[in-house]
Order: sequence, then structure tokens, then C-alpha cells
Amino acid sequence: MDPYKIVKREEIFNGKIVRMIVDYIELSNGKIAQREIVLHHRSGVGILPVDDDGNIFLVRQYRHSLGEHILEIPAGILEDGENPEDCASRELEEEIGYRARKLTFIVAVAKSVGVSNDKIHLYIAQGLEKSVQKLDDDEFLEVEQFGLPQCLEMIKSGELYDAKTILAIQAYMLMSRE
Repeated sequence: MDPYKIVKREEIFNGKIVRMIVDYIELSNGKIAQREIVLHHRSGVGILPVDDDGNIFLVRQYRHSLGEHILEIPAGILEDGENPEDCASRELEEEIGYRARKLTFIVAVAKSVGVSNDKIHLYIAQGLEKSVQKLDDDEFLEVEQFGLPQCLEMIKSGELYDAKTILAIQAYMLMSRE
């Protein structure tokens, strides 16, 4: 099927991380429909750090969009020209203060295809070596460790509900069974 023809585009907002637009598109039946889209300037990464004992590192941080502190995997946005694997290495060290001897790519996923072009590249980090945490000036987070069974229980109970975190934990669980 051919893509819809954009008849008109209005930019509503252009910020540091996202741009918001409204597209008016011509449907296959000739009618005009409105689509609101959040365009992310850059993709992101998420990293599931697992130490040699099988402990999973998560960060607890305040997410203003939710109005609460949540547990999630370390994550961040690619810098201009940066590839996802380098970004994953950088974010791992910045957020939890560890380097990984091994980074395994899991998958790149679109997070909300109905309204956004946001994509995140997920990795598992293993062979962790202690380094120095280098948080950004506006980052305030706590690093916590959990075993895989505890993470699965927190998913079941609803304590862990961040999509990238759940996907990374499930992928790790499947990979560790192989």
C-alpha cells in the first residue's frame, strides 16, 4: 500500500528532545485525516547490566511525565553522530559506574508507533568492571540490584512496568535458557 500523501504539516513545538507536528493526510478514500506525531531528534539505548553472580542493576529515578520514581534499566539518548553500542557503553558508565567487557545487542524497538518515531536499541551488558558514575547535572538516581526471579516477580506485581525494562529482562531470561 502506498504511503498517505501529506497535504499539510504544522509544527506545534520544537524542543531539545522532541518536535511535535500535526500532519493532515489524504487517505486512500480521498478524505483528509489529522495525525499528531512526536518526532524524537535522536534514538536512544537501554542497557540491562548483569554481574557475574546474575544480579541485575536497575536505576530508580523520578520520571516527571509519570509523576513518580520508577525502576528501570539504565538508558539514554544518542549524541550527534554516536552509534548505539558506543552510547550504551557511555550510558552504562555514566548511570551506574560500570564498564562492560561484553555488550550483546538484543533488539531495536519502536516504543509508541501510533504517535511517535521514538526507537530504542536494547543491550545486555556482562563482564561488569567497576568504574566511576558520571551523572549529568540534572540526573538524580539510585542504583539497585535484583536477582532475575525478583525482577520477574516485580513485573508480575506491577512494580516494574517500564516497557524497555520488561523487554530487556524477558530477553535476558530467554537467552539464559539457551
